[in-house]
Amino acid sequence: MEILEFNENLKFNEELILVLGYFDGLHRGHQSLFTEARKIASILNLKIAVLTFPEKPTLTFEKFKPEMLLKLTSDKKREELFAENGVDYLVFKDFTSEFAKQTSSEFSKNVVMKFRPKVVVTGFDYTTGSDMKNLKSTKDYRVVTIPEQADEKGKISSTRIRQAVEAGDIREANQLLGYSYETSGRVVHGFARGRQLGYPTANLVIKDYVHLPAVGVYTCDVIFAGERHRGFASIGYNDTFNGTEKTVEVHIFDFSGEIYGENLTVLWLDKIREMIKFDGIDSLIKQMKDDENIARNFQA
Repeated sequence: MEILEFNENLKFNEELILVLGYFDGLHRGHQSLFTEARKIASILNLKIAVLTFPEKPTLTFEKFKPEMLLKLTSDKKREELFAENGVDYLVFKDFTSEFAKQTSSEFSKNVVMKFRPKVVVTGFDYTTGSDMKNLKSTKDYRVVTIPEQADEKGKISSTRIRQAVEAGDIREANQLLGYSYETSGRVVHGFARGRQLGYPTANLVIKDYVHLPAVGVYTCDVIFAGERHRGFASIGYNDTFNGTEKTVEVHIFDFSGEIYGENLTVLWLDKIREMIKFDGIDSLIKQMKDDENIARNFQA
């Protein structure tokens, strides 16, 4: 997959299938667009391009709040998901006030036509230009609009997934995503209390602007050095030890070694329990053994 920046010099010398959208999380609803794009691309023997934005368009329209920078996927993971969904050209365009001022016809002329699209694939709620119209087919290209994707609870959306993650309902989030929600971080030194309890943990610093699951203990898988290991993780404040700083700590089963400075990817699978303030070390260790048993026996 080739990653490009949209500018006035961008020019494609081949006809393409163009997919439009922001795609935070690239969830099952989004994946339906790419399923259709791949079918059309196969029939017409064309490549697939995506025009998207590095940040949420709402940053251009609404009063800024720091949480507006949070995403469901890191930039790296998002690029990987585009590639997995068959994208050949991934094109980023900053969503600026000037860009938003265009009418739909100007958007078609100034933006869409740069891709020489034979077919443009959009979601049912994708609007273009300052007049907020749905893109329509023209003499130059055909528009295919994918209808809303829903389950028994309603529309599959990034908003629902964010709410599930922030509530700790990781099973629900993963079902809507179509893959396991993940967080990557660098292993740093902590208080080493887990080692003293017989459960050494990797303390992670999360550098990406991603939504963290709610405070609690979770079954997880950990990707390290290309291998996948089962474990459990806690997100919280170390209440038993009167901690005040939010931490992400991961215990990897059947693993030993010094991994400080390494990057780990945590795949969140299910919530085991809420955080508890224990009255002593013995009760904490007993609970951790119960957590381990649940995590080891977890079946997706």
